Amino acid sequence: MKKHNKKTSILFVTISILITGFLFSACDGVIFDEIRKEVKLADAKIAGDIQNIIRFNYGGEECVFVTNGKIRYRSVEPDVVDNKGVGFSDFSSPSGYVYSIAADTDNLYAMSATIEEDDDGYNAVTKRTLYCYDSGSWTQIWSEAYSTKRAFIICTNGQTKREAYFVYGLSVYKLSGSSTTIDTSSTSYVYADGNFPIGKGPVTTADPSKTPLAVNSCTSLGVGGTVYFSSAYAMTSAKTSTSGETAYYSDGAYVYYSTDGSSWVPVNLGCDTILSLTITNNYLLAGTSDGIVHTPINVDTNTLAAVPSSGTADFSTNADSALSSYYEIPALLAIDPKKNETAGTIYASSITSSSSASLNNVGLWSYYASTGEWNRE
Repeated sequence: MKKHNKKTSILFVTISILITGFLFSACDGVIFDEIRKEVKLADAKIAGDIQNIIRFNYGGEECVFVTNGKIRYRSVEPDVVDNKGVGFSDFSSPSGYVYSIAADTDNLYAMSATIEEDDDGYNAVTKRTLYCYDSGSWTQIWSEAYSTKRAFIICTNGQTKREAYFVYGLSVYKLSGSSTTIDTSSTSYVYADGNFPIGKGPVTTADPSKTPLAVNSCTSLGVGGTVYFSSAYAMTSAKTSTSGETAYYSDGAYVYYSTDGSSWVPVNLGCDTILSLTITNNYLLAGTSDGIVHTPINVDTNTLAAVPSSGTADFSTNADSALSSYYEIPALLAIDPKKNETAGTIYASSITSSSSASLNNVGLWSYYASTGEWNRE
């Protein structure tokens, strides 16, 4: 296990050893002026490494949750507000450094790491623990001494059907509240469907004739809410104001889309590696290893698929200035896909390992229709 000097922030300690499935390439160069579109940047209140931006109904209200070691949340209503007047609040966090969160319809989950100083004076992860938020408190449902196996949680993160899963190595275990029993000695694999790096599942028995997917993402699709998994960094689904429900997953610079989960059509955005995806009524947004991009969506009159255009388009906002090519964008979430990009609320996170980039810009960003600009949360 790689060690880190104890003076190093816990934030960056966890990046290299916890979220193996989410590590991306660094960026280089001298940072350019982030306010080249005349946007004054707000003081960052939610800084640090944010790998997840999720939905969860808390107290009967739809909310957005993020974690940068500690969990923060805010209501999505109204989705057009002044970001200086309505901010994120602290949420109860389990012990340790929370590096991954997920939610199903009824429960919130968190993965945390116990970080301790070793005999040589270095900070080291000694244990990883999975918790469920139940009846106002956190209940431990799995814990194990640190190993190099992947251990994180994912969720479908849709507006309606929501399911959450624990990824451990190549196995995938469905979460169902604090009563969840996880036996990591058993296998729970997902396999690719045909030639596509996606699959339905999880399958609870191993098939020696197949190689399990290294699952990194999931989404639900269709009337029954079938859950699809992918080895892709990004997977999402949505229904716009004029299209039927369409699912997407990423593969390098390509986005694959489908309305039935069996036939997937590739579109080349011609960008860097896609790490996150979200849908608005008129644009598909992609967070990449080299900033944020977007491409127009057109509705197929035969299938009602929301089809992304090849290539990318210029932004009318300061998105590509705020979330520039000096940053990786591991998480994106548009609150209402039935609204045009500039008419709703969108959240994004940015990270970097470049010494040339400004660490002040690492953290959570937001776009609100009332302000018409991207700014730091």
